[in-house]
Amino acid sequence: MEDVGNRAVGAQGLAPLQSVKDLIVIGGGPAGTAAALEARRRGLTVSIWERDRFPRHKVCGEFISAESLMILEEEISFAAYRPAVIRRSEFISPRGRVHGFALPHAARGLSRRLLDRALWRAAAARGAEMHEGEGARSVERIPPVNGRPIEWELRSVSGIKGRSLALAICAGRWWSLEGIPGPAKSGGAHGGEWFGAKAHFAKISASDAVEMYYFPGGYCGLAPIEDGLYNACCLVERGLARDASRPEIADFASWIARVSGHGALADRLRAGSQISMTVTTAPVEPARRRADHHGALMAGDAAGFLDPFTGDGISIALQSGRLAARCLAESLNGKRDSEEMAQAPPVYRGKLTEAVGRSYRLAGLLRALVRAPSWLQESVAASLPWLGPRLEARTRWRNAASNGERTSAERPAAKGARQLDAREASDLNQEPLERKLL
Repeated sequence: MEDVGNRAVGAQGLAPLQSVKDLIVIGGGPAGTAAALEARRRGLTVSIWERDRFPRHKVCGEFISAESLMILEEEISFAAYRPAVIRRSEFISPRGRVHGFALPHAARGLSRRLLDRALWRAAAARGAEMHEGEGARSVERIPPVNGRPIEWELRSVSGIKGRSLALAICAGRWWSLEGIPGPAKSGGAHGGEWFGAKAHFAKISASDAVEMYYFPGGYCGLAPIEDGLYNACCLVERGLARDASRPEIADFASWIARVSGHGALADRLRAGSQISMTVTTAPVEPARRRADHHGALMAGDAAGFLDPFTGDGISIALQSGRLAARCLAESLNGKRDSEEMAQAPPVYRGKLTEAVGRSYRLAGLLRALVRAPSWLQESVAASLPWLGPRLEARTRWRNAASNGERTSAERPAAKGARQLDAREASDLNQEPLERKLL
């Protein structure tokens, strides 16, 4: 794969035209790979930069809502990864009372270790230029010169350079780049009120439900994933986790039992065995953020973090990555004109707000229940058979924002495009989970 960073720079510091990509994507998670895949489908040249190497663990509920399935089935042989089928949502009170509802459409459970690497490989198969293990250090906006449009120049941590006409930042919640003020630099990294942790378990009795155990100051989700495994992922107030030592939190079941005081959760996890390291993240601050900055578009968690209890994080990442690429492709439109390209940010901003604005408003109201008295939590939970399906519908991506979105049958495939086949999926599944503890 050619390395644009090693090419000679032309007169006046300009990179040769053939080395300038249409789009640089920073971040190789679901939002970034979805953006790269959509851009390639629309004929754009793309490079994607990811600081980590795959496979990797990420703190995530690993719940894939029904509206995500069409996207994933277009890009990878999704069923070959043997995702768990999830048909119900259950909320379990500290007293052990279970309240739940049937999901309108079956969801799936699949680990981020499998999902992220599968999408990364799919982007490579579609012809994107991949930079795995190569984090972006800085970006610079290059003004128009000699009739050429505005360009972006990226410099990686190791000094590799890349140039593009458009830029999408899909680098998670607390990204930091020289050249664009990110949340980590603006002081936001110190303001989050929540602490997240997750681990994988085996030998837990199977269910077709995603189980949400709530308690004063937090909640813990238990979701089935591939091959009979379970993902336990919690979000707790940072004050509850402040004294958590690394050896203690490495044993996830014991730690969350102490923090939550939730007997039913403790019993459920005690019956299984932890087979992965405990992964943590802090601070966590559910909130919307800006969708663009000086022409760069943000997607996925970089544009905002929706409360995990909504179960729509992966879907929003996939949908927003696609939307960003679509808006950029339409602004490029073969002309590569700076004035035309300037139309992408306001269009994207408006469509993203239409798609997720209501979800964030409702999630903010529901978040208050985490701190509510137990009697109020119990009262709301008891109404879930009626209320749950309505909340589920109102916290989902609004497809009306995807104006002009074609069905999978109508989508053109980029030249050389292919899905990952079942054999490649099987190879991914056979890789053992990391067993190292924090």
